[in-house]
Amino acid sequence: MTVDYVNNTNQRTPSVLVLDASYSMSTKTSSGKTRMQLLNEGLQEFEAALKSDTTALTRVQVSVVIVGGPNSTAELLMDWTDASYFSSFKLTEGGNTPLAEGLEVGLNLIETAKQNLDQNGVRHTRPWMYVMSDGEPTSDRSLWASTAAKCKKAIKDNKVAIFPIAIDSFSVTKLNEISDRPSTRIEETKFKEFFQWLSDSLSASTRSRPGETEEPLNTDPWRHVGT
Repeated sequence: MTVDYVNNTNQRTPSVLVLDASYSMSTKTSSGKTRMQLLNEGLQEFEAALKSDTTALTRVQVSVVIVGGPNSTAELLMDWTDASYFSSFKLTEGGNTPLAEGLEVGLNLIETAKQNLDQNGVRHTRPWMYVMSDGEPTSDRSLWASTAAKCKKAIKDNKVAIFPIAIDSFSVTKLNEISDRPSTRIEETKFKEFFQWLSDSLSASTRSRPGETEEPLNTDPWRHVGT
């Protein structure tokens, strides 16, 4: 965890990224690059966007969870980190899509973030969790059902806002089960646009007062326009 509550007492907006790193992310896109290559470029754009925004720089916290990857599991790759300390890193695709396990890690991270912020007397807005996947979860059905229910309850209790995002043509049916808002679809060649938009949205959210209902920006140039 790389946070500074002593020198930076600004209100925070915690955001968890749960990212698909399964083997299907090696699929080549119309750009000639794989989905994973473009996702990694998007993370670099995210770092640059956060660090170029003076508000986001001091008020946004990020953590990163992957599902799949070389170990074919759900892994915490980056614990809570203030935007000023965030440094992008390359993800490697492989394995299955244990999405329920990744969501469990994300929900636990949210609780940890709120506890740490409260203990240090730092105000915070409602945390966000962005879930991006290009394939069906390979998690056990019963685990998926219980985890989806946990997600819905956390949303109902105003503990987190969950934004499910389907990559390219992946069906949104499963993703719709984890949130109270319909899934959106991202064009696989527009990860850079997405992460720039996310940085802008987080920056706007940090200006909200704790307890207010804050939403991402309406302008989303990354959205898939086909469906």
